[in-house]
Amino acid sequence: MAFRRLALLVVVSSLGACQCFVPVSEDDAGARDAGPTADAGPSSDAGGTSDAGSTPDAGTTSDGGVDGGAFAQCQTYQDCPTPAALPFCGQARSACVNGYCLIECGAPDAGRTCTHDAGQECLTCDGQRDCASCNVFRCRFDPQPLVGMCPPPFDDFQAFFVEPFSGRCGAGILRDGGLEGVWYGALSQGRLIEIPALGGTCLASGLATQIPRAVVSCPACTFVSEGCE
Repeated sequence: MAFRRLALLVVVSSLGACQCFVPVSEDDAGARDAGPTADAGPSSDAGGTSDAGSTPDAGTTSDGGVDGGAFAQCQTYQDCPTPAALPFCGQARSACVNGYCLIECGAPDAGRTCTHDAGQECLTCDGQRDCASCNVFRCRFDPQPLVGMCPPPFDDFQAFFVEPFSGRCGAGILRDGGLEGVWYGALSQGRLIEIPALGGTCLASGLATQIPRAVVSCPACTFVSEGCE
């Protein structure tokens, strides 16, 4: 009898220590990958968050704020998410420029839909043509990421120089002797900038700070240019 009780105790103890595994199929494993699906919009390195499962098509966070400004596409500014509050920005609004959502600061109205031809100093918004002033002052700025992650060469704090062109509108954005973009100057609202590495047309809004600063919003990312406005 004692032997039977001992055997039964060993069997029960073995069952209690058993950790049984449920087979996982490849489909189940893929569903747990938490990465975006093919039709879920930009990938996680373009502004998506790893815990979201997928990046929303409109490039927005779950609370409606801007998720990185990462190539959020639009047909009109109404397609764009409401920009999150930005430091020293005042009232922020969305602008749909060449099919991408950008951010503007200190704007009095809801938003605008614009087109810009590469290499031109004029922006057409809601049927109205607005041309930038060609007067740009020499300055030096350090890009400071604000929304999203900028690709090279705008992904670190090394300085860029804005150098006015001779006999041509605007100024070149220079770094290590290379031309990285064109700073056209002030529009009736904001400034017009063209940076191919960041998706093309960018809009800049001056900030009310003691030193020159501007929020530069491009399709790929938004950063603060500290030193130029």
